[in-house]
Amino acid sequence: MRKKLNHLTFSLMGLLAVGCADTSARYRDTHLLEMPPELPIEHSQTQTAVLNDDMTPKVKSPLADLVDYQDDEKKPILTLKTRLDRAWDMVVVALKIGNIKVLDKNRETNRIQVRFDPDTAGKEESLFDIFSDDTYAEADYDITLKEEILGIVVNAKLAHPDELEFGEDGSAELIRFLHRIIDEKIINRSRTNSEE
Repeated sequence: MRKKLNHLTFSLMGLLAVGCADTSARYRDTHLLEMPPELPIEHSQTQTAVLNDDMTPKVKSPLADLVDYQDDEKKPILTLKTRLDRAWDMVVVALKIGNIKVLDKNRETNRIQVRFDPDTAGKEESLFDIFSDDTYAEADYDITLKEEILGIVVNAKLAHPDELEFGEDGSAELIRFLHRIIDEKIINRSRTNSEE
């Protein structure tokens, strides 16, 4: 019985293999099949030419809306539209990136005291610095973060205005420098790194 069952199984498999191997010529030749009609393409609206500016990718950092900066040439206003702890971290990182010496930090009062010279901020020291104009004296500044409706406002003022040796108050230059560092090195760092 078992021998007959094996013989029947192999016979069915053989018939199946022979049945699948035979393909009719009508299935191999497809050139007589009906093709869809070819329709002419008509443009009902004129297309404008593509400008060179349209081809350049417009990369905007997803964090770009975090910074609001207004500068009237007298007193710049830097507003960070984020939580106070994140704004604090951004300012601390910007100070570190900008190589600004931090003298004291007080997280409870949201105050950072720094030593800053606007004439040399963000520039590599060289021998030619001796001949350059020295408009500002190196001085101590208090950076404060204040929570307002639009976000965290970053302010700077002289820590000891009566001890200023010469020159002008550089607190506006400190805010401009912080904005540049935050914008170029923190907010849009992926864009500037990919361009280099």
